Amino acid sequence: MDRHEAQEILACYRRELDDAADPRFAEAFELARQDPALGRWLEDQTALDAALREQFRRIPVPANLRDTILARHPVNRRATARSTAWWRQPWLHAAVAGLAALAVVAGIWLANRPVAFDAYRREMAGLVSGEYEIDLKTNHFDEIRDFLATRGWPSDYALTPAIQGLEAEGVSVLHWRGRKVSLICLEAGEDEDLFLFVVDRSVFRDAPGLESPQFVTVGRMTTAAWSAGDKVYFLAGHADEQSLRRYL
Repeated sequence: MDRHEAQEILACYRRELDDAADPRFAEAFELARQDPALGRWLEDQTALDAALREQFRRIPVPANLRDTILARHPVNRRATARSTAWWRQPWLHAAVAGLAALAVVAGIWLANRPVAFDAYRREMAGLVSGEYEIDLKTNHFDEIRDFLATRGWPSDYALTPAIQGLEAEGVSVLHWRGRKVSLICLEAGEDEDLFLFVVDRSVFRDAPGLESPQFVTVGRMTTAAWSAGDKVYFLAGHADEQSLRRYL
């Protein structure tokens, strides 16, 4: 069983109805315990299922729903020219409105629930490890901040003195899982680019601490992450850890 097949099986699992000891479910759960990425997906899927179940429980059920359904059965129905079409019934309108509200709630929940920082780190490092786009090319940090502020992207960040001493190259506004991320591109020397990502700290359920930066190698990129105030800063570059520390 591979990850894709396990996801298909686990997507069908319902905690209150299915037996986790069933051989197919058990094998998929075991793979999720061994595969960190699959485990994170399962955690998110389980949380979403729970939220949707709760919202379904809150949809009011009309008191006469059973009688209405039975009355529409061919054996019991006595159709007349003046019968109200089933799709015009008030109870159906209420159910449709409830489902629409559920979809909105689910969308808001998905966009606002805290996520794991490791997923952000891997995806942002991957983004700048190859070709990337700059929305505004400029050497001036003030222009970068103004560009972000006028668009509603994180702009109230604080740069370290060492980063302020670098030459700016430009800025990009990114969407990441419904969140706004500011990307400041920097020139740290000949053929040495640095990338500073800024996002709200509330995005993550396990944001980096305030004490000291976290250094992690992602592919060919060296990364440093730290929190300050209500923001998380993520610096990535092709330099080694010792070189990256000079800018913190």
